[in-house]
Amino acid sequence: MSPVRRRLSAAALAVTAGLTLTACGTSFGAQTNKVYQPAVGANERGEVEAHNTQLVGNADGSATLSAAVVNTLDEEQTLLSVEVEDAEGQSLTVRAPKAALPLSPQLLTTLGSDGSGVYVVAEGAEPGDYVTVTLTFSESSPLTIETPVVARAEHAEEYEDVAGGDGLVPSDVSGADEEQ
Repeated sequence: MSPVRRRLSAAALAVTAGLTLTACGTSFGAQTNKVYQPAVGANERGEVEAHNTQLVGNADGSATLSAAVVNTLDEEQTLLSVEVEDAEGQSLTVRAPKAALPLSPQLLTTLGSDGSGVYVVAEGAEPGDYVTVTLTFSESSPLTIETPVVARAEHAEEYEDVAGGDGLVPSDVSGADEEQ
């Protein structure tokens, strides 16, 4: 075999081996093909998107909904209601703001912070559980999210901006006046 032919054969073998070996991890189940959510909360996308959605446990046994909601439409939306069900499908009582929450177009709105939409599950959402949260809007289809319930005490600094950490529910939440 001539030196030129030997070099071409070696180069062809190296290219074939390289392509074969690099293709080993690129099947449909390859790790780079999976959505990875490094935060604790859950994400759901639609005409309105919810990011890092979670319920944060409060000292009184209630839990505050914390999420970043983005209205991707060009017109204003209104968050009409929040419904929460436990793993068995039982509806949990949600205390909501006395007024519906407007969602400006193309703008992020934080739920659960003092001064914004605060939704509190009265009881039945224990840290470690997953619950189903359904957000209903005025001009788009509902968004349903499988949401974790996290313990505030374990991550106190991380959740210091989430309402209810002081054991008090803001006065603009329905039912808050009777309980404080």
